[in-house]
Amino acid sequence: MLNLHHAGLIDTPSLSPLHGEVRAGELLAIVGPNGAGKTTLLTLLSGFRHSQLGPVTLDGWFLDAWTPAALAGRRALVAQFEPTGFDWRVRDLVVLSGDPGDAAVAEIMGQLELSRLAGRGVLSLSGGERQRVMVARALCQLAAAPRDDKARDGGLLLLDEPTSALDIGQQQRMMRLLRRLAAERHMAVVGVLHDLNLAATYADRVWLMAAGKRVAHGTPDQVLETERLALTYRAELQALERDGAAPWLALKP
Repeated sequence: MLNLHHAGLIDTPSLSPLHGEVRAGELLAIVGPNGAGKTTLLTLLSGFRHSQLGPVTLDGWFLDAWTPAALAGRRALVAQFEPTGFDWRVRDLVVLSGDPGDAAVAEIMGQLELSRLAGRGVLSLSGGERQRVMVARALCQLAAAPRDDKARDGGLLLLDEPTSALDIGQQQRMMRLLRRLAAERHMAVVGVLHDLNLAATYADRVWLMAAGKRVAHGTPDQVLETERLALTYRAELQALERDGAAPWLALKP
C-alpha cells in the first residue's frame, strides 16, 4: 500500500532516509522518546510534508502527485491536537470529512462509544471523548470514499497518540478496535504510541525511532527488548514475565 523509498527530511526537524512498507491488514506502532521524530514521520506518511530525499508512494503512485480529494479518500490522519473551533454537534463533526450513510455512521459511533453523545456540543466533551470523536471522523472519512478494483482495502488510518487522553479501559477497547479494523477491513493502521505495553500487546509490527532515525523495526518481540529500550529512552526498566505473552515493561523503583 504505502512504501518509503529512502524517504526523509533535510530541514529541521530532520528524518534520516527510511526504507519500508506500511501494509494493509496490520497495525503498525511507531514508538520512541520525545523528539524522536514520530509525529514528523506521521506527517510524511500522510502527505502533509513532502520527502526531500527519496519518494513515498501510495498504491504505486508518488504521494505528492495525488490530488487532495483523491488522497483524502485513501488516507485519514488524526493529529495529536485537533482544534474544533466551533461547538459542532458530535454527529455533525463526525461526518464533516465524509458521510458514509446513516447505518455506517451509527456503527462507527457505536464502536467508539459515542452514540449517546451524538447531539452534544463537542466543546462540552472531555478530552477522551473528543479524542474518540476525531477517530470516528477519520473512520467516516475513509468509509465514505468510493472503492475501485485497485483499492479493495479499507484505506490508511494514521493516528498520533490515539490513547493519550483515554482511561485504561478505553485504551484497551480502542486498541482492540483498531486491530480488528486492520484485520477485518484490510485497513492499514499506523499509530504513534507512548505506551510500550500497548504496542507490545496490540501491534503487528513496531518501528522504534530515536533522534530522527528508525533504529529498530520488526515484531514487538524483536523490537521491544528491555536493554534496547533502556538505552533509547535513557530509563531503568525491568521486564515482568507473563505466561504465554510478551514481557510487561515497568520502571525500576
